[in-house]
Amino acid sequence: MKTSRTQGGFTLVEILVSLAVLSIILGALVQSAGVATSNAGRLRDRTIAEWVATNRLAELRLSPSFPETGSKTGDEEMLGKTWYWKTIVQKVEDDDLRRVDVEVRSSENAENPLVTMAGFVSHPRFRARSTAARQ
Repeated sequence: MKTSRTQGGFTLVEILVSLAVLSIILGALVQSAGVATSNAGRLRDRTIAEWVATNRLAELRLSPSFPETGSKTGDEEMLGKTWYWKTIVQKVEDDDLRRVDVEVRSSENAENPLVTMAGFVSHPRFRARSTAARQ
């Protein structure tokens, strides 16, 4: 009587298919990790740019002089990096107010700002009247 023995294990084709599926999955994981890292860096830069814009608006609001209309550029160092800002001051209907738009870029010649923030600055004499009225 003849007995047949079956061998256990995987065929070469099954192993190759498994390796192909595994390599596709690992490639997708590496790509998603790279995207997450990139997004974290962009979010960090946008957050710092917002701080720079907020600081610039606060400086203008606390300044003893009323900002002139027009634009002005400058830079500020924050967290070990130089950030480039541009303020655009515009007249509004109320003579005691100015509209200020602050744009912040990560490099001096960047085409688009990371953040644009708008705010209003009151005339120093108005601030003095407001402070006196509260006291």
